[in-house]
Amino acid sequence: MSDPDRPDFLFPRAKLAVFVDGCFWHGCPLHATWPKQNAAFWRKKLLANRRRDREVNRLLRRAGWRVLRIWEHALTKAHAAARLRRLRVTG
Repeated sequence: MSDPDRPDFLFPRAKLAVFVDGCFWHGCPLHATWPKQNAAFWRKKLLANRRRDREVNRLLRRAGWRVLRIWEHALTKAHAAARLRRLRVTG
């Protein structure tokens, strides 16, 4: 995988890949906006990022990994800890 495809955190024993996705670069439905300057370029680029994210998820899951994606705006210690606890219980 290339650098944008690498998880931010990897837990090999748990086979868990965690990505912290930036709202702009990964298209957060709450915070992402389309740039007005050079709009065609950015639309193509940002849609390609979303497609790549889905493909990376698919490839990792096919290889037996669990994938957790967290939006940057939601990343607080309490939120991250709760998500990881849920994964331990359900995973």
